[in-house]
Parts: sequence; C-alpha cells; structure tokens
Amino acid sequence: MTDPQQFAAELLRTSAVGYAAAAARQYLSEHPSAAERYGPNAIGTWRELLTHRLFELATAVRLNRPALFAARIAWLHSAFAARHGDIGDLAAGLHALQTTLEAELPEQARGPVAACFAAGLAALDAPPGPSASLLDPSDARDRWALRYIAACLEGRHDEALAVVTGEARRELGAAGAYLDVLLPAQAEVGRLWHAGEITVAEEHLVSETTLQATVLLSAEPASKQVDKTVLTAAVEGNAHDIGIRAVADFFRMAGWRSIALGANVPAAEIARAAQTFGTDIVALSTTLTTQLEPLQETIALLRQAVPGVKIIVGGHVFDSSPDLWRDIGADAYTKRPDEAVQRAAGLLGVDAQPA
Repeated sequence: MTDPQQFAAELLRTSAVGYAAAAARQYLSEHPSAAERYGPNAIGTWRELLTHRLFELATAVRLNRPALFAARIAWLHSAFAARHGDIGDLAAGLHALQTTLEAELPEQARGPVAACFAAGLAALDAPPGPSASLLDPSDARDRWALRYIAACLEGRHDEALAVVTGEARRELGAAGAYLDVLLPAQAEVGRLWHAGEITVAEEHLVSETTLQATVLLSAEPASKQVDKTVLTAAVEGNAHDIGIRAVADFFRMAGWRSIALGANVPAAEIARAAQTFGTDIVALSTTLTTQLEPLQETIALLRQAVPGVKIIVGGHVFDSSPDLWRDIGADAYTKRPDEAVQRAAGLLGVDAQPA
C-alpha cells in the first residue's frame, strides 16, 4: 500500500504549478482590488509565490514535520509585512490555496496535507517576528560589526576589510574575528534584507565583501596538523556558502586537511569527491526546506561511496526542528563552525584543536 504522506508529497510536488495557478485565479477573482494593486502580472506574481509554498509544503508532508511549513510561513509573514504591508493579502492567498487543495486532492492525500497546512495558518495568525537589530552598539565587538556593515554599504571596501582583518583580528584572533564580528555582521545583513531595510543589491555587496574577508582570515596558520580530512559543501540548490565556507576555514585553521567544494553541489559530485579524497568527515549545509531532499540524497550516496564516513549538517532549516538531523541520516548537527570542529573530533576520537 502506498504511504499517504509520500503519495501526498509527490502529488503536491508534481502538480504544484497547476494548483498554484488555480489558487491564484481564485484569489484574484475574489479580491479584484488585489488584482489592481499587483498590476498586470498579478496572476504570475501569485502563482510563483504559491508554487514556492507548495514545494515547502510537500517537504513538510513527506517528512511529517508540520513545524517546517510553519517556520516558512512565519518567515514569509514578516518578509511580506515589510515589503507589502497588508498581511490580509497573504492570508487570503493562502486560504485560496487551502480551498484549492481541499477540492483537488484525492481523499487519501488530504489528511497529511491538512495537518501541515493548519500549522502554517497558525503561524500566519501570530504577529510577525521581531525585527530588532541583532547587534548592540554598546558592545565593543558589535561596534566592529556595525562599522564593517556601514563601510560595506557605503562602498568603502578596503576600510570594511580593515575592520575585520585588522583591528578585530589583532584583538580577537582570526577565529574571534570570524565568530564575534564577521558572522554576526552577516546575520544582521540578512535580517536587514528580510525586514526590507536594504535592497538585494546591498545585501549582495556586503556578502561579496564578506567572502573576501573570509579568504584573508582563513590564511591564519594552524598551530598543529591533524591527520584527518574534512570535505565541506552546500547541497544542490543552496547558493549560500558563507556559513559552510566558515566551517571549512575553521577546520583548516585547526590543522585538518580541508576540501571545500562551495555552493550548489550535486549529490553525486559530493559523494565522488568524498571517495576521491579519502574523507573522514563531510559537513553539509542547507538553508531552505526544499533543500532537504537533495540533502537526504547526498547523505544516502555518501553512505554508499564512503562506508563509515561521519556526516555533520547545519543550516537555518534545522532551527525549527533541531532533532531533524537524526531523521535524515546525519551523525551530528551544529550551528557554529567552531562547534563543527569539536563535534567532528568527538565523532572520530581525536583531540579537538581550537581554531
């Protein structure tokens, strides 16, 4: 007998565009003022928005994790409020999608979908998440991060790099400059973009500067060598590699042989590289709910290609379900690059060398 969750998830994934188009038409026909506000491409805008929600819903249903869909709706709620203002539009669009699914889905698929969708609508009913700054101007390290962000946004590239790789590095060391200045600054930039306070171009400007800063910080020589190899990668579909780059650099600074593959790497290529380099640890990052499937595929291929390899995962998608890493077959989950080195050392029974 076909598993209802897997059946429902596959149906949502393969029919996402059709369901989204039907829901978008229903929403705009019932709310003609919205059709005017969103302009001549209103149907396309809402079809795309709802299609993404259906892919996220499919993953939550497949894994039986309503909290995953709830977290994505909560994220969308605050982003939508920052950019469009009227949360009523979002609520109406999602209710149109719910109505469409209730009418179109076969009976055996409705239960698993309804449970996850209910969690999403409950998240929509809650107030948008806070958008207060993550940085405190009264804290010396946060002041460095704020100066770094300001210099980036004002186009003062060399000054921005000097803050992190000069002052902060001299005071805190390379690892401290990474953990206490550069990464908090990048998180704050992500918050600013999510809150609609900076543009995509400005977010990219800071991120590109951050990537250059990581190269300079990672040049710190290791105090000893560890006879182990780590391979790091952002899974297919994940174009955000600053976090996993930090993980690779912390392993390198701790004396490991660190093989960094970067962003958006197909599962088969990660497995092939792990086999080629005789990898002991693989660290993988994912950001969005929809990247969990390629993450699981990558883990499965790694288990076949390199029996006994230990796999550590990380990324924002785990924030709402911190025990999810076990279900997808990983050996550990960490939120910070220094923690990744410590967990890897523990998994292999070697001494952890602080970066």
